[in-house]
Amino acid sequence: MHCSTCKNIPLEPQELEPGLIVASCPSCNGVLVSLMNYRFWADRYTTAGITVESANDDEANESESVHSCPKCSRLMVKYQIGSQTQHKLDLCRACDEAWLDKGEWQLLKRLDLQGKLPKVFTDAWQRNIRKQRQEAALNERYEKLLGEESFFRVKEFRNWLLQQPNKDAIKQYLISHQE
Repeated sequence: MHCSTCKNIPLEPQELEPGLIVASCPSCNGVLVSLMNYRFWADRYTTAGITVESANDDEANESESVHSCPKCSRLMVKYQIGSQTQHKLDLCRACDEAWLDKGEWQLLKRLDLQGKLPKVFTDAWQRNIRKQRQEAALNERYEKLLGEESFFRVKEFRNWLLQQPNKDAIKQYLISHQE
């Protein structure tokens, strides 16, 4: 197998974490993770044995180009990691193999997702990311429209309102008693 990014560099076995063997590129430091091996490892590892190295989004390489699977040469599909980062992971659906660019494993650990890798590739995970980003964009829009202090108060009132058993009556009152 050859590197998905470098194309002509052979992948070498490497222990990403104790007990988690991956295929690694010595040139670009990208790794191919077998999700079957990962699941076996995740069932047995303890978080006490994993140290979170300091990493930020800038240290993790993000390849915008489409990767081809080092095993079967099919195109890999990109999946968002989370709503707080623009980084994407690549997955070969045919081989159940994930490609992590340099620094992306450290990013997963920093985001406390090292034990949830297969979940990132689910429809539910991706829908949740889209929902979180839509909500953040809506909040940003209203904060600009209302101003920071007014928006804070409106959010505070909204949170209070959602906890009220008679919230529909309160909403109706607010709508019907306009100035």
